[in-house]
Amino acid sequence: MPDRVKWLALGYNIPINPSKNRVYIWRKLKEYGAEYFKQGVALLPYNKANLNRFSILAAKIRDMGGDASLVEMSFLDKQDELDIIEKFQQQSTLELDELKADCFSLLQQLKHHAGQKFSEYETEQLKKVVKRYSKAKSRDHFSTGVSEEVDTGMNSIMEIVRASAEDFAAQLAKHLNKTF
Repeated sequence: MPDRVKWLALGYNIPINPSKNRVYIWRKLKEYGAEYFKQGVALLPYNKANLNRFSILAAKIRDMGGDASLVEMSFLDKQDELDIIEKFQQQSTLELDELKADCFSLLQQLKHHAGQKFSEYETEQLKKVVKRYSKAKSRDHFSTGVSEEVDTGMNSIMEIVRASAEDFAAQLAKHLNKTF
């Protein structure tokens, strides 16, 4: 069981119209990996990055004509805290399971074409997986076992990319030496 956590709570209320403002806030909270404690109250574990995120979002909510309060809190009931931590872990596990499957698929593609130039499709897939990896890691507030498996997959992908880059660099150097 994790130690007790210090939490940030963002309580907010946004005017119904325009609806794009509500969608914007919802998307930002999802991007941060926040969980709802109660309707209109989102939680994140307390750290400098999350404090900055919530502070900026609170200011944005106020700019939209809404109300926002940022509160530091702790749970009095340990079970309540464990329940919210479990929600965070479930959220991360779902995202990381999908990413793990995509990493495995990409890894198989890259191994199949080892020593060859990556196709445009493979390059795009690499970019997407790296971007998703970065986002998923930033939202994995309470590390899950899946996180380690994804790290392993990403390290394997990185080794293939590194080997391909070294091979390309050697070919380029060989070509340049012939031209001079």
